Amino acid sequence: MLTNKTAVITGASSGIGRSVALRLAREGIHVFITGRSKEALEQLKHQIEAEGGKASASAFDIRNTVVLQHFIQEAHAQTGRLDILINNAGLHLHGRIVDTGPDSWREMIDVNIIALLAGTQAAVQSMRLHGEGGHIVNISSGNAKEPGSDFYSATKHMVNALGQALTKELASEPIRITTIMPGAVATNFGRTLEPARVEQLAQVLGIELKFTPGDHLPESLLQRLHEAMGQTFLSSEDISDAVLYALKQPLNIVVRELYVTAPNVYLGNDVSF
Repeated sequence: MLTNKTAVITGASSGIGRSVALRLAREGIHVFITGRSKEALEQLKHQIEAEGGKASASAFDIRNTVVLQHFIQEAHAQTGRLDILINNAGLHLHGRIVDTGPDSWREMIDVNIIALLAGTQAAVQSMRLHGEGGHIVNISSGNAKEPGSDFYSATKHMVNALGQALTKELASEPIRITTIMPGAVATNFGRTLEPARVEQLAQVLGIELKFTPGDHLPESLLQRLHEAMGQTFLSSEDISDAVLYALKQPLNIVVRELYVTAPNVYLGNDVSF
């Protein structure tokens, strides 16, 4: 039911977005992937094509909403349709609200909220053009359900609220909105943590690592983290499974919200990797 459809996936350079792109491409979907790392996107594009799938990639800062909306319009123009938008890109700048300031708050708002709104607007306009409707999936966070510890959690509460508002706005149209809330996931979100914290975790798992904030975490570290703490941390593949589950529902069913956690979520709900 997904073959020959078109999807745009933001934040596809690594982690959940990368896993979702691979999963959807294997379903026969032409995936248009974007993120900040051109090298990572090209590697993902080559992997998808080597497996017989279709992928188009463009690296840019998602805070540039003009470029983002143009990218979505191009996906429609190149394939004649837009069926799916995965609003996955997100930013978590760690720190207590009382210890941070407007610059970090504004950056998270621009990535987690404004870019999501701009992408959704462009996607809805494109979905209306081909007349077959579509599906928008917003990747929120378990912190939108559980008490949050910083401003990031507040932005994810708003992502949930926007999903509810869009559901009402689009109630008379064949465009479905799904909000997926992952618990603690072993992904590259940890790249914004303090170096000492990341290096200490790596050492516990038997991996020597010199870490600079902003670096992509080694796949070996993420794999070991999931293997060692699989009852606490989900994998990115677990979330791509959830995305596919929502997309594959028949047209008379809408998965409005999906909260996905590991069994021991409360042991890791203050950590995002």
